[in-house]
Order: sequence, then C-alpha cells, then structure tokens
Amino acid sequence: MEMSDIYRYIVSMVSISIILIGDLKAGGRSTRISKIFGFLIFILLYYFTNYSLFQITLLLTTIIISLIISLYTVNYSELKYGTNSLQLLVDGLAISIIMTLGSRYLLEFIMFWLSSEIIGFLAIAYDALVGVNMPAMNASIKYLIFSMIPTDITLFMLLALTNFENMLTMPITGLSFDLSPSILTVIAFLGFMAKAAIVPLHFWLPDAHSMAPSPISAFLSGIMVKMGIYGFTILTYSKLNIDSAFSMLLIFGLFTAIYGALQAIYQRDIKRLLAYSTISHTGTIAIFIAFYIKLLDPVFIYAVIVYSLAHALYKAALFSDSGFIEVLTHDRNIDNLGYIYRIAPIESLSAMISILSIFGMPPAIGFLAKILAFSSLLHYIAKDWIYLFTLTIISIEISLSIIYSTKYLSAHI
Repeated sequence: MEMSDIYRYIVSMVSISIILIGDLKAGGRSTRISKIFGFLIFILLYYFTNYSLFQITLLLTTIIISLIISLYTVNYSELKYGTNSLQLLVDGLAISIIMTLGSRYLLEFIMFWLSSEIIGFLAIAYDALVGVNMPAMNASIKYLIFSMIPTDITLFMLLALTNFENMLTMPITGLSFDLSPSILTVIAFLGFMAKAAIVPLHFWLPDAHSMAPSPISAFLSGIMVKMGIYGFTILTYSKLNIDSAFSMLLIFGLFTAIYGALQAIYQRDIKRLLAYSTISHTGTIAIFIAFYIKLLDPVFIYAVIVYSLAHALYKAALFSDSGFIEVLTHDRNIDNLGYIYRIAPIESLSAMISILSIFGMPPAIGFLAKILAFSSLLHYIAKDWIYLFTLTIISIEISLSIIYSTKYLSAHI
C-alpha cells in the first residue's frame, strides 16, 4: 500500500464521518454545514491519486451533484414523507458511488460498486418500505434482475481474470484483462450495458426512475448510469475483440438513442419522460465509446466526457425539479400541469436552463457536447458510410429531444 492510498483512505473516512454526523442531526443549519464540509472534503481525493481525465470529471461532478441533492433532500423528505429517514439512503448512495469512482484498485472498486447497488436497491424500494407506494418494490426487483445481476457477472468475471496480487496492488487502468475471445468481450460489455440502461437491458430504468423518490431518481439518472459508461472506459484498457465490442456498442447505441427519444415523446408522467430521455442519451454516449474503441481517436473520449458531464448536470437538475413539481402539485401528469412559473419563477428558470442544455443551445454546456459530437464524426465522414449514418441518427435524436424537452417545459408554462 502506497502512502497516497493511506491519505486517500483518511480523506474518505473524515468525509464520511462528517456527512453521517450531519444525518444524525434533526435537520437545521448544523446538518447543512456538516453535509457541505463532508462532501467538499471528498474533493481532496483528486490530489492523492492519478486518475484518468474521465474519472476525474465524473468524480468531481458526482461530488458536487451529491452535495446539492443531499441538501435538497433535507426539505424534500420532510415535505413528502414527514421524516428525515430518506437522507441516510441518499447520502449512503452518494458516498458509495463516490468511493466507487474514487477507487484505485479492482477489489475496492468491486466492493464499493456492490455497496452502491445494494443501497440503490433499497433506495428504489423506499416508497414501498415506508408503505407509501407498494409497486416501488416491483421496480426495485426489475433493477435487481436487469441491472445488478448482469453487471455483477461482468465484475466477477474480471475478478476471475485477475490474480490476487494485482487486484490489490495494481491500479485499474494498469490492468489489461484478456478479453480477446469474442464471448468474453460480449459478456464484459453486456454487464456494463445493463448498468447504463442500453437496449435490450434497459427495462429496469423507467420504473426505477419513476418509482424512486426524486433525489434518488436524480442520482440514478445523473450519476449511476454513468457508472456503466465508466465501466466501458475501463474495458478500453483491455485486450478486446475489437469487432465484437465496436459492433455491440454501435448497433445497440444507435437503436437506444432513437428508441429512448421516441418513448420519451409519448410519456405523460414527467419522471418517465426524463427516464426515457436518459436511455436515449446513454445510447448516444455508447456510440462515441464504440468509435473510440475502433479508432482510438481521443476526440471521441472528449465527446464522451463532455456529453456525460452535461447529461449528469441537467438531468440531476430536472429530476430534482420533477420532485419539486410533485410536492407542490401532488401530480406528475403533464396534461394536468402548467403555469408553475407563476408560483415558482426561480424553479421554472432553472428548468428552462436545463432544457436549453438538452437542446444544445449556447452558452449551455449541452452546446459544447453537441459541437464535440458532430465534429468528432465529421472528421471521418468521407471515409465510410457508417459515419454519415451515425451523424444522421444523432441529428434525429437531437430533433426528438427538442420535442420531448418542450413537452416537459409545458409543465411550467
């Protein structure tokens, strides 16, 4: 164990302790101060480990989003449930995901990944556990079957391909799993496809996002599905069957991008609309990872990083907004909503900014994501028809996103 690892563990323990102390307090200013200090201390993890650019971006984004959602949960839990019990689950999920993304070695990565899945299962089932909405248990079981189990198979396969010493001492980015047999490549990518909710392993996401409390939905969409994307990037360091990996991610990514967007258009429940939107966007991100695997051009990884960052920020904001709407109106049916801007103009403005980011309107970060997406493909468009076809599909997906985003915004105007 290196000295940097000891510092990293100390930072983690201090952060976790401060956050949990805040959860033990019955709300108020001291709770918020504890949460702010606890999550911000996690940023020190960046100084003690050599992370990849994507890992750094995802880790820092997760810390900031976790802090905001944790503070949001204080009032949300009191208003909707009349109790603070949801705070512990939200912070537990946040901590487990931060520790997963901040892991340096394979064994700790898998341990924290499994912890986040267990807490995620309980969080999705929260409404059923407190007796508010029993169908939430069915949603959590779907999550177990279609997300947890396939991903765990992949993780344990990677563990089996690594000797005991390396899983404890060699950084994840230094591990080169031998996945050259086509069947191993397929199994490895299928597991992370399930976590990222890529078709055909997307069934768990719409119910999980719509049944879970809104702070949990914000985590699931903004951060947890990105764990699947992060899993893809870990596999890029391995010996892969390139053709199998490229074909899987590209074909299913293209289909997912359009399928998710079309489904989002036809939803009436604002949370299900956002859930299918998430499916569509993760499909688009998978497309760029596919081209990176094929071409090893870093521009595709930059597109993945910016697209993931943009999606994490605006989707966490919109799911938090959907929770605000639900608490305010006791309704999630778009047909019954409207004119919220008259009651809560600041919240409506925040929702509009997030929607503009989905559109890709400047100066929102979504604009930069769209620019990188198009420029990465335009560079190769003369070399093969597949690049023009992919560009066309992404253009259609963006057009569809304008339709369903406008539909969501109608809840406010």
